[in-house]
Amino acid sequence: MRFIRTLATSIVALSLVALLGLATAQNGVLQSVKVPYPPLIDGNAGEALWSEAPVLELETYGAGHWGAANESETTVQLRSVHTDDAVYFLARWADPTFSLDRKRWIVQDGTWVGQDQTPLREGGASTFYEDKLAFLWVIDAESIVEDESFWPTYFEPEDAPDAGYERPVKAMPDGELLDLWHFKLVRNNYTTPSQVDDQYVDDTLDAEANRNAGRKGDPGDGGYYSNAKEYTTPDGETVTGPWYYVPGNPNVYIVTHDMVERGEAVEIEDYEQLTSFAEGTRLPSVIGRPFTGSRGDIRGKDTWSDGWHTLEIGRALDTGTPDVDVVFSDLSVPYFFGVGSFDNSQIAHGVTDLIGFEFID
Repeated sequence: MRFIRTLATSIVALSLVALLGLATAQNGVLQSVKVPYPPLIDGNAGEALWSEAPVLELETYGAGHWGAANESETTVQLRSVHTDDAVYFLARWADPTFSLDRKRWIVQDGTWVGQDQTPLREGGASTFYEDKLAFLWVIDAESIVEDESFWPTYFEPEDAPDAGYERPVKAMPDGELLDLWHFKLVRNNYTTPSQVDDQYVDDTLDAEANRNAGRKGDPGDGGYYSNAKEYTTPDGETVTGPWYYVPGNPNVYIVTHDMVERGEAVEIEDYEQLTSFAEGTRLPSVIGRPFTGSRGDIRGKDTWSDGWHTLEIGRALDTGTPDVDVVFSDLSVPYFFGVGSFDNSQIAHGVTDLIGFEFID
């Protein structure tokens, strides 16, 4: 089977029409319907405006590499609406479990350790992790590539080991650029506002120059940070353990920066207090905090019920940063993207091939 995809938003109109026709034949086209007012970004699909938008149903297929254990294959249903200045997406995907237990700290044999510390080079965490969903948008690439799949070819280069990487990384071919919308359930969904992490993928593939290769966060401040702190033992040794906890609630899945600022989550003062927690206590590994700047461009809110996630996303049509974001400046031409699904998995994911996207009145 052959898949032809464009990675350029400035290709001549004839090529765009031809490629959109192929996307229709293979995967269908997601159509965004004009609406007079925006949806409320609350993870609720019950608003009447969503029923006005056609649904595109897709199946993701496993694309795990480098020993990744969980292929995260699922069914994804997409809808889209837009206003004069913003575009919105409703994504629903099947997932039997609501995965909030992301590599938490746990007291085992009197010692704080992290759950599921499987190295990335061995496939990453897939037992204690969070659910995720990703949109990968074409920004600019001059090539039309023929291969077995859209996502793995660019997102996980086969020559990464030759570039000095010992774990899966993401990068594009020379001069090409994608916009990555990466929703992370634990880290993004419970901040105020809740968000989708706005990132991009360029052609960096040099372990000495960048340990994360091509995947980078958009410019901005804030964002989640590690719930970890160093403590000094009575013998003068240094150990690492959780930083904040919620008094009266010894098994917390999520701590946010807002909880810290209002005193709901408090700092573990010293080693004596650190070692006072009962065996089996679990505390979060990260503290959620919203991004500001370009990295905070995308609103997103997820709910889960009866084996399905429901995620609403909203973003300005034009963020003003075309060097890192797809810009929907011309509503008369198609755009292209792929979707990645992560079921309780750090790096292993299910993927779609190229999907066409168009605006309609």
